[in-house]
Amino acid sequence: MREKRWLAGVGLAATLAAVLMGSAGAPLAAQVRPPRRPTGAVTAPAGTTASDKGIWELVNYKQDLKLTDVFFASKITGWVTGEHGTLLKTTDGGDTWTAVLGGDPAAPEDPIERLKFIDATHGWAVKGRGNLLRTTDGENWEQIGKLGEQYGYFNDYAFFSDRVGVQIVKEHNELARTQDGGKTWKVVQGACEIDAEVDGLTRKLGCSLSSLVLLSASQGYAIGATKPGTHMVLFRTEDAGKTWTPQLVPDVASSQESYFWQGIAFVDANHGFAILDKRFLGTTDAGKTWHGVIGTVHGPLKFADPEVGWSFNGEQLTYTVDGGKRWTSTTFPFAGIVTAFSLPHRDVAYVVGDHGMIYRYSVVPAETVVPKALPAPAMPGMATALASDVAQLDGQFAALDGFVQSAPDAAGSAAGAGGDASTGGAVGAAGSSSGAGGDFSQSPPSAFVTGCCGKRLSALELVLKAVGGIVPDFISKYKNLNLLAQGLRTAAALPEMSDSLRTAFRSFRTAADRPAAASALSGLKNILGSLKAAVDTALQKRNSQPGGQ
Repeated sequence: MREKRWLAGVGLAATLAAVLMGSAGAPLAAQVRPPRRPTGAVTAPAGTTASDKGIWELVNYKQDLKLTDVFFASKITGWVTGEHGTLLKTTDGGDTWTAVLGGDPAAPEDPIERLKFIDATHGWAVKGRGNLLRTTDGENWEQIGKLGEQYGYFNDYAFFSDRVGVQIVKEHNELARTQDGGKTWKVVQGACEIDAEVDGLTRKLGCSLSSLVLLSASQGYAIGATKPGTHMVLFRTEDAGKTWTPQLVPDVASSQESYFWQGIAFVDANHGFAILDKRFLGTTDAGKTWHGVIGTVHGPLKFADPEVGWSFNGEQLTYTVDGGKRWTSTTFPFAGIVTAFSLPHRDVAYVVGDHGMIYRYSVVPAETVVPKALPAPAMPGMATALASDVAQLDGQFAALDGFVQSAPDAAGSAAGAGGDASTGGAVGAAGSSSGAGGDFSQSPPSAFVTGCCGKRLSALELVLKAVGGIVPDFISKYKNLNLLAQGLRTAAALPEMSDSLRTAFRSFRTAADRPAAASALSGLKNILGSLKAAVDTALQKRNSQPGGQ
């Protein structure tokens, strides 16, 4: 009910404000919160206000197992790995867990760990010494290949797509690549070496590589350090791992850095972070230069979207809500030490640890009482001006459908159902401004459309322009960084859908009669449905998640 009241209250005024201020001026208070599920629910926040709070609640697996990793593809669908060949799955946010593999503390099986997913169905995990497991449907798993060399030693792996992936082979600090989903691997970058200046002379130093991060279907980094030395090393690829270009970042590491883990995370092609043993670094120019960042980040760093990122080091959480400009730390009295965490969305997270420990983080109304829940900071909600504009269009198109169906087969004048002879000038004026939303004045409305629906055209065109203006900002702020392939698909689909919507609207404006208008309106509604689903997926609204995800 709260969402309905909010949408009704915003109306066209919010859209006009978005057009006048630009997408960056969309008020942060404009947020949507779906209705809350009963006890134990996962909800979207209304923002960091007094009416909301963050909580951690126990959703344990009821066996005495050490859990090694966790990955959620949506707010409620995720997997957890652990000792004794354990692989668990939930589709209700951890309220119930199903053992897909293992799950018995007495089973003589190697542990499973290192979960990686690119979308809700394609994922990988590692069992024992480098045995690579894969799922292509999110349900069934198979052993697909092996990471590392003879003894299965590797430092990290990641996938650009369901077939193309890369790994750091530990024995010789090489980079290897697969083109068949992980069945076979080929070394594409030999033993890690890099030229460096030592005592004024150029020397070729050995180096170790620790971690990988992938930015797109073609871009990625591997991070490491020289040995011995105080230099950070980056290897960058622009062709999905076929070739790698080394870069030396001198004198930022500790003298023994190559013996420690290094981490790397990027929020877009230019802005990223490096985690060293004693330093936390940032870049704003795609890794060309690095600067020190104030923040106590020592563990893996994960971003749900380009604004909200988390890092856990034991019980200590360090987080940012502004893309890494400022970092805040806090600790939680969990029942055990955190071994891994997943951040599928800015308002939902999961941590795992010993003895089957699983905690779920969510943002809930301040008055909500959850027994034994631990207090936590509330992450800010998403400003959803795009979602409200899409909802407005949905209502406008439904109203247009009634006008079109009740209009005469051919409306020769502006009179009729909803007609207004005075609207022609307003429509032309509204459509004549170019801008991000497109220009509608190139195709003036037909006599039929003016007669049936003229009063609504100006308002519709303003909303369509607002959608076109907000889409780029929406993508830049809320692209899914938890799932590479899914985030890339959404980022590519939204602008195309917005353009298609405006093109289809031009067809509606020029429809000569009722059948043509009805057909064009049907196409408009289909495109809007796809756009709404894409926006809902980006915001992870439950009603848009396939298969209940």
